Formats: sequence, structure tokens, C-alpha cells
Amino acid sequence: MAPRPRRPVSSADDAPVSDREAAQLFAPLRDRAGVALGVSGGADSSALLHLWARARTVDPALPPAMVLSVDHRLRAESATEAAIVAARAAALGLPHQTLAWTGPKPAGDLQASARRARRALMRDALEARGWDTLVLAHHADDQAETFLARLARGSGVVGLAAMAPLHRAEGMWIARPFLALPKRRLTATLTAAGIDWIEDPSNADRRFDRARWRAAMPDLAALGLTRERLVATARAMARAAVALDGLGEALTATAEVVHPAGWTTLDAATWAAAPEEIRLRCLSRAIARVGGGDYGPRLDDVERLDAALIGARAGGSALVRTLGGVRIELRRGLVWLAPEEGRVAAPIELRPGASAWWAGRRLRLAWEAPGMVTVGLLGEAGRGRLDSAAWGRASAPSGVRPSAKVIAAATALSVDGRLVAVPGLGWRAPDAVHDWSGALFGADCAADR
Repeated sequence: MAPRPRRPVSSADDAPVSDREAAQLFAPLRDRAGVALGVSGGADSSALLHLWARARTVDPALPPAMVLSVDHRLRAESATEAAIVAARAAALGLPHQTLAWTGPKPAGDLQASARRARRALMRDALEARGWDTLVLAHHADDQAETFLARLARGSGVVGLAAMAPLHRAEGMWIARPFLALPKRRLTATLTAAGIDWIEDPSNADRRFDRARWRAAMPDLAALGLTRERLVATARAMARAAVALDGLGEALTATAEVVHPAGWTTLDAATWAAAPEEIRLRCLSRAIARVGGGDYGPRLDDVERLDAALIGARAGGSALVRTLGGVRIELRRGLVWLAPEEGRVAAPIELRPGASAWWAGRRLRLAWEAPGMVTVGLLGEAGRGRLDSAAWGRASAPSGVRPSAKVIAAATALSVDGRLVAVPGLGWRAPDAVHDWSGALFGADCAADR
């Protein structure tokens, strides 16, 4: 591909990013052990690759980096595009990996599925290096489009805060150093350096929401909804979200108990006494954590659940709902949240010493385990095998026992299809030779608590 012709700088939006400015943008990453640059070969990520290399000449204290490209196997050109990125990374002295999204592709919600697959592949590549930070090239135009899309979905304060410069999600830190830069500055940087880029046709495909919002931006700007105005509003929402986060975390610390078997309870009285916005945040986060989602459910769904719980509690009645892959029960003064059978991630296999993500948790099998195990939900049949001691350990701190449905959602270990242990309940099969009580490590597992 021939380099695109240079064009004169005509405004601040067209000014190339200088090496020193790039170093300042990347400076918050200086304390990282290493980072991965997500590079597809498009204009934005090509600018990320180029500016990272230039910034290192100004600030040698920036951490080591590797370059990751994902071949989604959705277009015939994708392998060639990844090879182009690999060659450019090599020319800059940066290691490169091409990660492939293999297997069947979903018929619906393709872009969201591709994003989840892409992030999982990149997270695993980071972990293989012992690093935890992925750097992406989202810019101010992307931020404005994200704000509009979330506004259309009825998002609240958190959703309208759009993308954060640095936040933890999907088991890694995600950094977006270009959020204050318009896209035209990134393309101007490439043009000034004589660097070409790849155009992904899906970026203009009106079947996808983001492409439709992008096409609508000029008309919205004519009405005063400029990129700058939308980004400024997202920043204001982000400030409000930080303040509300503190209140939500305080409520969570007071009302929530995470059980090592995999479910969570909220003290209903403490939770219900909080202001509605704080209740919603606490509930949404609990659902995301228990259900293994990257984000909480849609705001209007959480609002309906909140109203139902408050109404049932006021009337002294029990309540059962499902949302976001989670079974929610109001009973005996507690809100119980447990993985919903049939909606949680499929069981996974773990070898001794190996780790993997399952249902939103990083789990690791101890080296001392005798062999391969399958991690999944206990289920109804497994629940029937528990003894009274295990049921007692399933109780909330108040002494209230979970329902049969909740306890069936406990994280369990099986070998060759045979249930051997429920580590979070301190139970093992009577015929099990190995003591599995400390075998499984993870955010919600007994061995870490």
C-alpha cells in the first residue's frame, strides 16, 4: 500500500502529536512491568504503535511493550493485515503476536462477541508474560460515539461516563491514553510520518451501531452536540461516578457477604435504607460479579429489580427474579445472588497448577491436586449428596441457610464425571482419597479467604 499523501496542518485538530506529547500521554504507564499494545493496523492503532516507539526515545523509563493483533477469521484479508502489523512492529524492535479467534462464530451480536473473544485472547497473552496492562487507541471521537450509544440505551451516570483512561476489567488493566485527542490528530501524525494504514470496511457498515452513530455526528454537531460537548459531558459524568462509587463501595462493604462457594448475600435492611442510586450501583455490581459479566445489566432492568425487591420487602413477602445470569432471591432478611443454572459459563478443565477464568473469576488448581478436574456448578444431583455439616457451612453469618437453588449453584469439582468436592463448603465425597479442601484458589474460593 502506498503512503497516503501529506496534507498541510490547518487547525489544532489536524496537528500531529509530537514525541514529547506522546511521552506525556503514556507517562501514567511508567510503573507497569510491561504493556501490550492492541494493534489492528487501522489508523488509530497504527498511531498508537508509532507514538509508543517515538515516546520511548523521549522517555526511556516507559515499560517494555509487546504488540498484539487478533485475526478474527471474519475476513479473508485479516491474516495479511496481521502480518503487516508484525512487520512494522519488528521494524521498531517490538515483539509481536498474532492471536486467532477460532471456532464457530455467532449469528447475532457479532461485534460484541468479537470484542469479548479479542479481549480474552489478549488477556491470556498478557498473563503468559506476567503483565497485566493492555493499551488501546480509543480517542475523543470514539468517546463521543460511546456516550451517544449509551444515552440511547438509557444508561445512568456510570454508563454515561463512557470510557475511562485506565480501569480494570476482564482480568486486566485497560489503558486508553488518547481519549482527549480527536481522531484527526492521529491520522495527521501518520500522514506526517509517511505511514499508511488499513481501512476496516466494518467501520462504515451501517449494520453496526457505532457506524450509524459515526455517520450521525455531523448532523448532531450542527445542533450543538459537538464531539467536544459530548466528551466534556462524559468527563462530568465520570467525576460524578467516582463520587457515587465511593458511596456504593461503602454500602457494599457494610451490606455484602461473599460466600466462598460462589454466591453473595446483601443484608436487605442495610441495602434498602440506602438512597436509590447507591442501591442500584451496589446491586448492579453484585450481579456483574456473581454472573461473571464485564458490566452490570441495563439500568432500566436494575431499576425494575430494585423496585420489586423494595416492594416485596415492604410487604413482608419473598421474591425470586433472574437477571444478568444471576438468580436473585429475597428471603429471611437477605438478598441472595447466585449463578443462574444454564446461564453460567460452561464447565472448564484444570490441570494441577493451571489457572483459568470461569464465571468472572480467576481460578487456580493447587499443584498438590492429584490430576485433572472439571470445575462447574454443583447442580441439583450434587446438592443431594451434601451432608449436614456442608449445609451448615453454607449458612449466612446470621445463621440463615440458602435455598436449594442457591446451594446448587456452588462451585464444585468433578473427576471423570464424578463429583469429588465442593471446596467452598469444605465438603468432599466420602470415597475421595485426596483432601480437596485447599485445592481451588480464586477470588471467591475458600483457600483465599
